[in-house]
Amino acid sequence: MGRLNSRHGDRDRFGRCEICLELIPIEYYFNKGDSIVCYECSTEYTLLSKSPIKLGIVERSFDPMEYYGEDELNFE
Repeated sequence: MGRLNSRHGDRDRFGRCEICLELIPIEYYFNKGDSIVCYECSTEYTLLSKSPIKLGIVERSFDPMEYYGEDELNFE
């Protein structure tokens, strides 16, 4: 394996989960099309691009009430 140069930067980068807004580490060995899962809410993503980091959500069956609860969504 070769050395990292200035273009590689850190060995990992981060994407952001659309559901829970947590950072998802994108390791240097991931390739375009790989499946990545958010550690916090288990939402599955596909890596669309590494530079810049772009994630595509695999299934959009999210109900805000399941994750946040009624108390946190009550804005009144």
